[in-house]
Amino acid sequence: MSGWWRSARLRRRAAFGVCGAALVALVGAVRDSRDENTAGVLVSAIAAVVSVAAFLADALRDGTDAPGPAGAVRRRAADALAEAVREQWAAEARLRRLHDPGPLDVRWAPADRRLADHPENIRPGTPVPAPRHGEHDVGGIVGAFASLPRHRLVALGGPGSGKSVLAVRFTLGLLAVREPGGPVPVIFPLSSWDPTRTGLRDWLADRLAADYRSLAAPTDGRHTLGRALVDTGLVLPVLDGFDELPRSAYADAVRRINSELDDEIPLLLTSRPAAWASAVRAGDVLTAAEVVELLPLDTERAGSYLERTARPRDGDGGHRETVWTPVLRRLAREPLPLCAVLTVPLMVALARTVYSDTSRDPAELLDTARFPTAGDIEEHLLDAFVPSAFADGGPRRAAEARRRLEQLARELESRGTGRLAWWELESALPRVVRAYATGLLAIIAACALLPALALARSPSHGSAVEDPASVVAGLLGETLGYAFGVAFLLPARAGLRDHRNPLLRQLAVTTAAATVLWVGVGLTDDLRFGFRFGAVTDGLLPDLFGGFLFAMLLTLFFGVAGLPRHPVPLNLPWAGSYWGRAAVLMCGATLSACSVGLAGALLLGVAVTPWTALAGTVCAVSGCALLVGGTRRASRDSAPRRGGGRIAHDFAAGLARGMAATLLIGTVASSVAGAAAVTATVLGSTSREDLDGRRIGPWRFHERDGVRTASTDHTLTGTLLVPARGALPVAYPAGTAPPDCEIPLLPTRTCSAFTSRRTVFESRSGAVTVRLTTSGPPGRVAYAANMRSVLPERGRAWLTQGPALDLFARCLPPMVASGVLIGMVGGCVCGVYRALSAPSEVLRAPGPRGTLRTDRTASLVRGGIAALLTAVVCLPVVLLSQDWGGLVDAAAQLWIPVGATPLALSAWGRFLITRGWLAVTGRTPWRLMRFLDEAHRRGVLRQSGAYYEFRHQRLQRRLAGATATPGGGPPTAECLDVLG
Repeated sequence: MSGWWRSARLRRRAAFGVCGAALVALVGAVRDSRDENTAGVLVSAIAAVVSVAAFLADALRDGTDAPGPAGAVRRRAADALAEAVREQWAAEARLRRLHDPGPLDVRWAPADRRLADHPENIRPGTPVPAPRHGEHDVGGIVGAFASLPRHRLVALGGPGSGKSVLAVRFTLGLLAVREPGGPVPVIFPLSSWDPTRTGLRDWLADRLAADYRSLAAPTDGRHTLGRALVDTGLVLPVLDGFDELPRSAYADAVRRINSELDDEIPLLLTSRPAAWASAVRAGDVLTAAEVVELLPLDTERAGSYLERTARPRDGDGGHRETVWTPVLRRLAREPLPLCAVLTVPLMVALARTVYSDTSRDPAELLDTARFPTAGDIEEHLLDAFVPSAFADGGPRRAAEARRRLEQLARELESRGTGRLAWWELESALPRVVRAYATGLLAIIAACALLPALALARSPSHGSAVEDPASVVAGLLGETLGYAFGVAFLLPARAGLRDHRNPLLRQLAVTTAAATVLWVGVGLTDDLRFGFRFGAVTDGLLPDLFGGFLFAMLLTLFFGVAGLPRHPVPLNLPWAGSYWGRAAVLMCGATLSACSVGLAGALLLGVAVTPWTALAGTVCAVSGCALLVGGTRRASRDSAPRRGGGRIAHDFAAGLARGMAATLLIGTVASSVAGAAAVTATVLGSTSREDLDGRRIGPWRFHERDGVRTASTDHTLTGTLLVPARGALPVAYPAGTAPPDCEIPLLPTRTCSAFTSRRTVFESRSGAVTVRLTTSGPPGRVAYAANMRSVLPERGRAWLTQGPALDLFARCLPPMVASGVLIGMVGGCVCGVYRALSAPSEVLRAPGPRGTLRTDRTASLVRGGIAALLTAVVCLPVVLLSQDWGGLVDAAAQLWIPVGATPLALSAWGRFLITRGWLAVTGRTPWRLMRFLDEAHRRGVLRQSGAYYEFRHQRLQRRLAGATATPGGGPPTAECLDVLG
């Protein structure tokens, strides 16, 4: 009878229901309470209940409700994967000009039998047949593969022999004959696999999830859809570049492949012969796999290919010839080093670019004094390739392009990879820049609103002090806080958990850091007068600690939402839906109209407030981003689209879970850290000096009937803030300015200058107020904490002497209330990211620039919507809080950085930082993506979805300055025989 409770989903929903009921009770109880301390107690009590419910909700979260994907789901996913792979490699084949005018005919033959499994394991009874007519080149490799009962093949070849081209043609050939629901050949470059640490199945699933983002969808509590395809044999691995693994890992790699892939799972693996022989000696052969070897090019075929790709010209006697004709005639007479070079497909392709596509004469390759060996010619072709590709831009342009590409090649070599992704370029930044630049960009994005504030003639908005040093200290603290949050509160990668329960880790890290920071505030700032947001601090350290804490909490929001430490490009969830785009366009038009109306009100002087300017700016940015996002049509890099109902469901789920998690972290961290700060303040207040009847400077001290006073007749000036009707005014001394003097919907919130002829501080059990005698109403009583700087230190200590519990009662309520506000805002952020974070399949993308533009638009949309929703959430706090220790000030300013922070934490934001740094240091051009796109068009780089790669690993190594392994051998008489 209790079976229904075994459902994790029902248990979570029940816990979320408790959270919702607690929040309703919170609003009602606090709304009816007029006493600040009573409201604070209610906030603390109900927040504790919510925290427990949130903890239970996360603890009850497991994967028992998510069954493995049905066969139909897997087959549909496999069909979608097949289409993505076909589009990706068909585009690559066009770029490599495999069909212009046609592919090189590379022959293959069975390799040394000692490198293959026993014939009875491969094909019981007979070995693989020798190449016949129609199977002598790479084009027949699919038929040979199909003839193997176990469908396992190892293809060996030297550097530049055409192994990668074989993998591409093999993949496209299998896809051409694939039946719906059948296995999908997928090329996996092995250079990124560490077989000593990661299992093959795990690595294959990770690569599928990273490259085809729709396959990152979870199917149960542990595995992704990509892993399900691997486990059910719907992925045919094409493992390219076994020789790119570390030599010490060869044996482990073969053992992993044999132990983790079932016999019925087909497989193609490419390697250099020496690497595979070493792996067989150290480990084992590949079970049930035949081994073939790519043969050197027939020089006659290579010559024919070069002549067919060169421009024709008139030769001797009016015969038609090309620049290669005299060269090939010379090779027919004597075995020169060039003969061996032309047996390597890569070198033939480079020779085509360097000579056939330009006006250069290949006869220079026959100069044995200049090129005594085949290796010298290969190095010359590698060196001449980039200048030839950029030849039409002039020598200076070609030299500049080579220098830039050398920088990129060195970066890829240092990372041990051949893939260049714009969102991964941040690894090229120095560690210090990478740590702190994100925070600086977030601050810059928030400061982008300063022109709007200047237009509203409110440059001091958002700052309680006008001291530049305090502002700098706060900004420095925010930069440090962002760096800390990115390092410790964000998951390392999207969709992957760093720990078994990341919420507990985030709770522990946030609580520990907040405790240290609040203790620092308690030791460097005077909390004996109480605590409120927007107050004047003592010195620069409290501003530093406050900025750190504020930025850390912002990164916490996005960490709970799942934004990773190393972000990947994201897509727009509505791009493939007509009605979804229509709804987005309508919302964008509405927000844009609101921004126009607010701008008109500001310019006409109807509502000249900072809030009008800020709201108009955010509406304009969000509206324009929505209009751009709504007009962007579906592209091939998109994951399966979600309808409006699904987006709303994802938002509600993210809102509920995010609010529960951030309520837990916010209330626990603020309660523990606040208690620690007050404890530090109490322990630091050891003075028991009696000042009754004494005078210190202009101040006189008296105590009567338990009320202590400190009075002076010296004139004091400043600003008086009335937060709300019936609330205690807050006094600010000269040289400081209250934040947010004007807030819409709070007409009773006002600021006015005061001149006090007589000032009296009154203390009851340590609770201090200040009475100002001004020209207005006599004896105006105000909140005294900001005025404490006019008192001598001994006077402060004497006035604030009182029970420690009273100090806790004065300081903790606004701190705990801020934790509840953190939970509400965090829920909005999680909801927005859950609903608007559609994965981008980077290997199916039409190009890197498309993913960059889409991620930029998606980042602006998410940031704008998160800011607007945060403003909506903070609205009840502004209207109902009755000032709760300045919580109105915190709520009124929180929505701005919530909108700016996701821009800095997005893949696009990180790329802005990286591009700027690399350009300033001279390592890349300012228009980096345009340069990479040009290099791709010229054939220097190849494109694999949203990735760039150098045309060949040897080219990358040559540009990086590494020693390239020659692909050709010394010329022999065989060259003459072939040409003969």
